[in-house]
Amino acid sequence: MKKLIAIITPVLFLVSCKNVEQFRAPIEALSADWEKATTAVTEVGTMLGAAQSSLASLKDSLMVDPKIAAKMKPEMTASLDSMKTAFMSQTEMIGGMASEVTSFAGSWQEMSTKLAALKEGLASGKLEGDVMAQVNELKTAVMDASTKADGWKSKLDATKAAAMAAYEMYKQKAMVK
Repeated sequence: MKKLIAIITPVLFLVSCKNVEQFRAPIEALSADWEKATTAVTEVGTMLGAAQSSLASLKDSLMVDPKIAAKMKPEMTASLDSMKTAFMSQTEMIGGMASEVTSFAGSWQEMSTKLAALKEGLASGKLEGDVMAQVNELKTAVMDASTKADGWKSKLDATKAAAMAAYEMYKQKAMVK
């Protein structure tokens, strides 16, 4: 009986290792893609923060000297107010995107924990549950993160350009006496 156990134990070990090894390539590929997606989301978050800061500093300069404002025609004042409102609307949109990214980062962190568990299971030779279902779920999350990051970046670029256009028009009109 001892000999039988001594023979079966290494065979079972090899079989169990073989089962874990079949998931090595998908988990390692997922891990690499995960890092790229994490970098993309982090970069967008950083870009949003920088845009918020720079536009907030410009917001304070959207003022007309009270002496000049008193001499302005009502149409000119309305035009300036409209441009300032357009600028503020764009900065609020950037704030909304920043909140969206922050919210997404929370769920991303939860999924990062799942990936870490897969990597640890791979390293220890003990993967639990339907591994391919977990890998596929996380692959879907990577694609979603990449798509969202690209969308946020495009939206940020367009929103920032619109805010700067409103700012420049405001400054040009404010200089006209």
